[in-house]
Amino acid sequence: MDWYSLVKFLHVGSAIIWVGGGFALVVLGIAADRARDNEGIGRIVDYVIFLTPRLLVPAAISAFLFGALATWLAWSLSYLWIWIGLIGFATTFLMGFFVLKPQSEAVGKVVAAEGYSDRAVAMGRELLGRAKFDYVLMAVVVADMIFKPTVNDWPLLVVFAVAVAAGAAYFLTPTLLKGGQAQASAVR
Repeated sequence: MDWYSLVKFLHVGSAIIWVGGGFALVVLGIAADRARDNEGIGRIVDYVIFLTPRLLVPAAISAFLFGALATWLAWSLSYLWIWIGLIGFATTFLMGFFVLKPQSEAVGKVVAAEGYSDRAVAMGRELLGRAKFDYVLMAVVVADMIFKPTVNDWPLLVVFAVAVAAGAAYFLTPTLLKGGQAQASAVR
């Protein structure tokens, strides 16, 4: 076994924990939302609050660090797929740290104060919509890592761009509109 194989294994293992752990939470959130289970949505947010600093963030940082080390050992920064991966990682990590984490903590505070109220559930649904978009980004990053596109693979690059744009339109726009309506009705 060489160092690159070990580092690549650690990179992929970290990514599995990060992406898989968060994906499981999103699926559980979707199931609770479809069942109109307010307590279930609140519990999922509690799990997000608990798992994010203990599992998801360390796994994300490990995936990045082992990926950077693998790039240094066997590749270089001259490959388009590496830049797409870096941009995708940065986007999803920053979205998690600056949007999803604070929003889940805000939902947690509302749940602590009001229980699984309509306002808490509306906030949880908004969080779920943003998390779904985050997983569109992660799916594109995973596809990028597998297919390793070059500039000549422009049809695949177009598919990536369409997936991100469609994910944003489908998961963020309705969430923002519904979230704004839910917040407006909660204020009344």
